[in-house]
Amino acid sequence: MNLKRIIAVFLAVAMLTAVFAACGSKDSSGAQGSSSKPDDAASTSAGTSSVSSPEETESTSYAKNGVGDTAYGPGEFKKYDEKITLTYGRVLDANSDGYLKMEEAGEPYTDNRWTRYFEEELNIGTEYTMITPNGVDYNQKLLLAMTSGTLPDVFLVNDLSVLKQLAESGAIADLTTLYKENVNTTLRDIIEYEGTDIYNPVTYDGKMMAIPVKMPSTNGYNHCWVRQDWLDDLGLERPKTMDDVHDIAKAFVENKENNIGLMLSEEYISESKGIFWAFGGTTAVRKYWQKMEDGTTAFSEVQPEMKGGLGWLRDMYSEGLVNQEFATQDIAKAFEYVANNQCGIFFGPHWYGFRLQSAESSMDSSANWVAVGLPTGTGEEVKVYATNTFDGVYCVNANCENPEAMIHVLNAYAEKLFGEENDFENFFACPENSGCWDASPIHVLHPLVDLMPHQAMYEALPENAPENLVNHKRDYWNDIDADMGPLEGSGKNYWDYIKNGLTAYQYMFGPIDSCFAFVNKTYPDIVEWNAYYGAPTTTWADRWSSMQELIDTTYLKIIQGQLELDAGFDQMAEEWNNIGGADVTKEVNEIYSTY
Repeated sequence: MNLKRIIAVFLAVAMLTAVFAACGSKDSSGAQGSSSKPDDAASTSAGTSSVSSPEETESTSYAKNGVGDTAYGPGEFKKYDEKITLTYGRVLDANSDGYLKMEEAGEPYTDNRWTRYFEEELNIGTEYTMITPNGVDYNQKLLLAMTSGTLPDVFLVNDLSVLKQLAESGAIADLTTLYKENVNTTLRDIIEYEGTDIYNPVTYDGKMMAIPVKMPSTNGYNHCWVRQDWLDDLGLERPKTMDDVHDIAKAFVENKENNIGLMLSEEYISESKGIFWAFGGTTAVRKYWQKMEDGTTAFSEVQPEMKGGLGWLRDMYSEGLVNQEFATQDIAKAFEYVANNQCGIFFGPHWYGFRLQSAESSMDSSANWVAVGLPTGTGEEVKVYATNTFDGVYCVNANCENPEAMIHVLNAYAEKLFGEENDFENFFACPENSGCWDASPIHVLHPLVDLMPHQAMYEALPENAPENLVNHKRDYWNDIDADMGPLEGSGKNYWDYIKNGLTAYQYMFGPIDSCFAFVNKTYPDIVEWNAYYGAPTTTWADRWSSMQELIDTTYLKIIQGQLELDAGFDQMAEEWNNIGGADVTKEVNEIYSTY
């Protein structure tokens, strides 16, 4: 199917979904379903905000029902009669390979296809007055600019605690009316696609103070990776249950030299969260608040459903089926087991495909890793627990002469990539920079942007293509290339990457046995959304470090057999409540009740 047509269909579905959500309950509007940023990175941006006023205002209605009708339709945005220039602040590493290669090709970050497009189509120039290559330095610059009154016209905020300070100080513009009057339907549908609760964390005293940088929530998925060649060697089937994972890991340890079975790292709670999901545990970005039957919300990691995954890991640890030093090994160190052919199973996010590709030079030439659907521990379908992801928020300086201009830049950006007359193929990626989409001063991505290339490649497969992957090596894909149907846009780009031996793209997005093959079959039906991802409450800000440390220490002691599962977990949950958890839960629910 033509990529422009695919995107148009998705946007049409999004519009219909918004209509039906507006007619339903809060639960139905929030259950529409939840690129590659890690979950913990996403939680930095989407895991912090403030209390919204319970008063019924125009902005709070956004969170419940969406923006509704807009003044600008699909393909529409404002072009200024006289040129204006917006100054920007953002995290940007101008010395990264992609930006340097674009500069060598005549497109520096200050003057490239995106900035030229905005100037030609909107008559808006681009000037950067605050950039740094990393978030830590950027936040320091941002705080200094706040105090000195030198904020750019438009700037990224990646910590919503800072947004609260900006809102309370009057340093940023109130976008409540401006947003509704200037957002077009394409941009609106992208931002609201996975639920209108995305407006909650940017709402203060009933006012919308920023625009969330919408990104794909499929980042929140977890995947089970397994060595298919070893399964074949031992005559084993792919795992469907956690008992299968245990038995396969045991078989690998017993039949493969120096094998640990299953690889874990010190970030196992977030990086291997599919293990907990298998038994009904709802951990996600380490800040996941689950909806309870009584209509309230509660912090996931102190709920009894977490015991199933902890008990399974305890048994695996005691039997020597995981790396015994995992608690002190970061993912780079733990991944050496993969590179050295010492493990055949691990859980992780889709971007571990890049790690696999990097490790291939030291793997057996026959190594064939595939991503399989998440195994179940209870017999019930596994749920994915995710946050309606956004990568920070965009604010407008209260002294900006044209505060609505930022919205029109986003309108034009959304049209260029996802509108009916998009030029996705030339603006999402380019030969010099696969992240060309990020060369714009501001951006927003459709939640399906990572899923679309997989779907396009899958639809283009010849009828005689195998259901399961035979081999991920280049020759296999070149053999079926002549029989592939038409491809364009990201589907064609990713197919070319796969044919040229960039196996990370097969691991992640390929048409068969990839991470997104599982996403395609299940999204958004199995997604359960984070109930609260606003700013830390007062008690949360004061005590969370010690509260989280208690959880982490207890989990590890249970897995290593130093604490009894039920008694140890229950005692931890009680202590967690006593040292601040009960107060945080109360504070969060006071906010949650206003949504």
